Amino acid sequence: MPIKYYKNDLMYQLKPLFFKKIFEHLSSKFKTQRGASKILQIPYITFRYYKNGKILSIPKGLIKKIIRTGVISEIDIKNNLLANYTRKELNEKSLNNGREIRKNQLKKWRAEIPKISKILSESFLDFEKWFLAYKKLIDFGVRKFNYVKLKKDFIEISYKTHSNKSKKEFVVRLPRKIYLDKEFLYFFGLWVGDKAGGGRFGIMNKEQKLVNFTKHYLVRLFQSPEVVLYIGKNSELPNNEKFNKIVRINHKKRGYAFSTHAINGVLVSFFDYLESNLNEFLNTIKEPNIFFSGLFDAEGNVSLEDSCFRWSCENKFLIPIFKEHLERLSLFKRYDGANFVSYNKEAFSNLILPYIIHPKKINNSHIVCFGKGVLEKRFIEILRLIKEKPGITNKELSKLLKRRKSYAQVKVLEKLGYIYSKNYPKQLFINKQNIVNLQ
Repeated sequence: MPIKYYKNDLMYQLKPLFFKKIFEHLSSKFKTQRGASKILQIPYITFRYYKNGKILSIPKGLIKKIIRTGVISEIDIKNNLLANYTRKELNEKSLNNGREIRKNQLKKWRAEIPKISKILSESFLDFEKWFLAYKKLIDFGVRKFNYVKLKKDFIEISYKTHSNKSKKEFVVRLPRKIYLDKEFLYFFGLWVGDKAGGGRFGIMNKEQKLVNFTKHYLVRLFQSPEVVLYIGKNSELPNNEKFNKIVRINHKKRGYAFSTHAINGVLVSFFDYLESNLNEFLNTIKEPNIFFSGLFDAEGNVSLEDSCFRWSCENKFLIPIFKEHLERLSLFKRYDGANFVSYNKEAFSNLILPYIIHPKKINNSHIVCFGKGVLEKRFIEILRLIKEKPGITNKELSKLLKRRKSYAQVKVLEKLGYIYSKNYPKQLFINKQNIVNLQ
């Protein structure tokens, strides 16, 4: 019966020269290698591997069988033993060696990925140069690409995935160049703020204009985007919104968001690479303000009460970078622990406002910068009550609105000229001349 090799068999590592002599003597004693392998009840190819030094350890059961042939003794084994361990330990050691080799190889390939200065020209990013270095990190073993083809404007790659015991081939396109135009700078800022996550290359946001812009830009990068609606189990579907499929999520809060993306892990990795080199990138490009416009549409907000503009950020890596470049643009007053705050209306109206596309943020920015725009519901409520009850005080107003305070909103309406006050305590009245502007 052939020897059975169990995971916990004790394995012997012997001195290489002694190891070789054992199998030479066996071949000689039993006339041929094949004859010796039959006596030992091991495959012929295994015998040859032992004899040629391709296998450097041998199980205890096989050692006992060799001792019984008279070729060696137990004393010979003790005198030439280097180490012994279980087969399980040997396998673990082999796996660890393999992991270490793989780790060192990947480290070497990562070091070969070009610095951002090497792919950044005045008008475009050389995606192809980055990709040909990066692909070594994924193009090996079971993840090897079927092919990589360089076309006129794009790179085409093919790969297979395995799921449910079946193979599926995917063909993905990648741009050879990414042009440093206004659309890219805006999209990059939008992506940094609202990236979809995972292998999805795109953004997560509910505003339809941002969805449409993202779809348009992903097509420019040779992608085929889809729009997935993520919505609470008990929430009603939004009206007049277009999407490809629905994912119901188990969440108490009502609301929804769209993930506008293409499945493309390579592009995600490239944009992660850009983000990890963001400071150098922003120092190199001519219009970093457009990046911050996209970021504002993703993570920004307008405070009408404080007449300021805010970029939300709690990422420790990004905080010092955003601070440095917002200061350069004269758009930094303070960081409050969660937001970068700016009161510079002139800088904002010149550098950010022309490039944002979020309707609500455009409207509120116009109110702060120019005193014109459509007021939000909370302001309309106050105007309605003042119109119905001329001379109402702030205290009476807060009580009717069931709010702790309404002073800040009243101050905004006074500043915009919708209302005026007189007497003490302050009584509030509608400004008949300006109320016609109310929409």
